[in-house]
Amino acid sequence: MKTYIYGISGKMGKTITECLPDDFALVGGADSRHTDKCGADVIIDFSSPAATSKVIKLADKMSCPVVIATTGHNQSQIEEIRKCATRHAVLMSGNMSIGIHLIMQMCKDLKGIADCEIVETHHRSKKDAPSGTALMLKEASGAKAIHSLRLSSVIGQHTITFGLDDEIITVTHTALSRKLFALGAIKAAKWLITMPPSLYNFDDFINSSTHYYNYNSER
Repeated sequence: MKTYIYGISGKMGKTITECLPDDFALVGGADSRHTDKCGADVIIDFSSPAATSKVIKLADKMSCPVVIATTGHNQSQIEEIRKCATRHAVLMSGNMSIGIHLIMQMCKDLKGIADCEIVETHHRSKKDAPSGTALMLKEASGAKAIHSLRLSSVIGQHTITFGLDDEIITVTHTALSRKLFALGAIKAAKWLITMPPSLYNFDDFINSSTHYYNYNSER
């Protein structure tokens, strides 16, 4: 599958390049010696919200699906993405981890019956706060507050605490490697090229019985 990586020179772009399986071929990438004068079956975007228009124009030029794993979009950029999804299949998610999405299901189950607060910790150079993942968890849980920490070189950690009448439930997800997100994006891309134009999220991919995320494959 011919793959174009937007944000190829960044940490995640480099990680995806290292993780591409044999049935994927890197045909181009922004911020690299590759050009966009090529065709691609899918675009994987790990750049920045500022590049949204360029990513969408590239999708139109190549007429291909897009996996958007960038976070921090404003409402105008989200609307651009929604319009793009009427022409191409688009999967947009602030997190490409099955662990986070399993926790989100728990959040949905407890929403409205438990108090909830979130603490998210990332490396000091992460620009958006709260993180896209924390915002996803807040929406799923109805959390009253998000507390953001920017420390050292932490890849990503999210702790969700639920308070019931006589008990406290605390769940923590810690990303041990960026490969976690790279592999999730790659697997989602393989699924996305089979789908019609629409705006999808990572849950749509996870819930597909024939493409269920498996940590042990393609590593």
